Amino acid sequence: MTRAFLGLCCLCLVLAPAVAVAQPARHAVLIQGASGEPQFAKQHRGWLDQLATTLRDKFKMDASHVTVLAEQAGEGELRATAENVRTTFDRLARTLQPGDVLFVMLIGHGTGDTETAKFNLVGPDLTVADWKALLAPIASRVVFVNSSSASFPFAAGLTGDRRIIITSTSTPAQKYATIFADGFVQALNADAADLDKNDRISMWEAFFYASRVVRQHFEQEGLLVTERGLLEDNGDGVGRDAMSATGEDGTLATMTYLDAVVEAKPTDPALQMLFQRQELLTIQVDELKRKKATMPAEEYDAAWEALMIELATVGAEIRSKGGSVPARPDGAFPAPQEASAGGAGDEASRMRPERHASC
Repeated sequence: MTRAFLGLCCLCLVLAPAVAVAQPARHAVLIQGASGEPQFAKQHRGWLDQLATTLRDKFKMDASHVTVLAEQAGEGELRATAENVRTTFDRLARTLQPGDVLFVMLIGHGTGDTETAKFNLVGPDLTVADWKALLAPIASRVVFVNSSSASFPFAAGLTGDRRIIITSTSTPAQKYATIFADGFVQALNADAADLDKNDRISMWEAFFYASRVVRQHFEQEGLLVTERGLLEDNGDGVGRDAMSATGEDGTLATMTYLDAVVEAKPTDPALQMLFQRQELLTIQVDELKRKKATMPAEEYDAAWEALMIELATVGAEIRSKGGSVPARPDGAFPAPQEASAGGAGDEASRMRPERHASC
């Protein structure tokens, strides 16, 4: 983004009347694959139904934008076959715009490792390479959660610009049935998952909460840990786990939400201007990330720090002026806040990814 263009954007913000923040289109594709056994069929179907209900009812996602593919398709659903998956993504490729958000979640079993890894569907499966080809023409931001076993290779296989890839496993050896999907669905409905207390659940917060649910499950059962989630969102294909104190992944995930944008009241032009400024800064963050490979490290770090400081400042001003308006427009970077009392400080600090030299 050129300096002249940024200047023009700022001028437009100054001169434009206070109007509602534009709502990006939000789409979801929820896929329950082949279960293999009755106990998994019931378990996976339960997670699928709960997730679909959360997106439609709590997050107010347009029902026509939520596509459900199931092992046994119900009313308004598709059977989870490779053909139906391809048809769904072909349709979305013609519909989605750069400002939109596509959420994809796979619930079920996976097999294989490295480039041969697959998600098990009804009939022929799709490999990592197949899913990569399906995502290639998608113009929007993508959140892709593969909660199946043997999902680790998807982090490197699907990495890309403006993509958040979450897997339930972090090594090729983790090939057993997983419970990560349960924790992720819980996160979208749990107040405790909102560690920055902005009344929204970012994709990083959902990932962190789900990882904690998984860890606690194995600890309580006294079992050897057979799954550990991984999040990749900076394009290097490496990823990081939720408990890691280092790593460059997580920034895009903290800026991404599945719920609707909360619009400022038209009668409050000052607050509306702040929301518009926040949206512009978010665009600048995306543009800076794209330029990282061509910028000197010191220059990138300085620009990144300046944007983060300004976003935090704008976020604080919005909260001070908004009063009961807790949420921020989609894509806003959550400002650091002090953790509440009661020993939550250490966990909240781990929840927030590294901010310096990230992305």
